[in-house]
Amino acid sequence: MTTETLGERIRRKRGERRIGLRQAAGQAGISPTFLSRIETSAEKAIPSEDVIRKLAGILDDDFDELMALAGRISAEVSDYVKSDPGMPEFLRQARERKMSAGKLMELLEKAKDED
Repeated sequence: MTTETLGERIRRKRGERRIGLRQAAGQAGISPTFLSRIETSAEKAIPSEDVIRKLAGILDDDFDELMALAGRISAEVSDYVKSDPGMPEFLRQARERKMSAGKLMELLEKAKDED
């Protein structure tokens, strides 16, 4: 299974929503050239969190998925992980046990139902 790049995803979603390159770039506050370079993977600079958030809104796409495709973690998530000294170990153990985010979410829902 081939994973889309950030640029491929943005281009595909833009096409699905019939939003022109210039229009999307303008709404995101970036130049059309920068957006084109992102879409073609010619741009080496990773778009900022703010630009990715704007593009997610413009394209009606999932912000977290776009961030993952960009290889970024949102400041909100990073701050949360840094705020709890036990969080890195928790995440390491989840990875070692090959627990997906979906499985962790199921466990959280189960715990919520038990409260």
